[in-house]
Amino acid sequence: MEQFVETLLLLVVGMAVTLTALSFLAGMIWAMKWADEKLNARKIRTYAQKVETHQVDDEVNDEVVAVIAAAATAAIRKRVTIKRITFLSPGPGQAWAVTGRLNIMASHAIAKRKITS
Repeated sequence: MEQFVETLLLLVVGMAVTLTALSFLAGMIWAMKWADEKLNARKIRTYAQKVETHQVDDEVNDEVVAVIAAAATAAIRKRVTIKRITFLSPGPGQAWAVTGRLNIMASHAIAKRKITS
């Protein structure tokens, strides 16, 4: 009988330890979920404020985006996704930059082959 009581006590203590450990793990998972929800809510709020304060240029509309996407798709021959469009305003050094780009593009020109008969 004494061995039966000892076995029963061991069973109860083992089950209590197991349930305590599982409760602790469940509490940690719940705490992590709660912290993640709070962090995501703060990130979303910050992003929403940034988007609301961002001034959208009136020149960028759906048609402009469609034309740019079509041109990029035709040039690359792969499907593209337009994520951001920024227009560059000409500054005082812009003329030098354009001249330099034109010189680089001209240096890559391919000469036509002469047809010999």
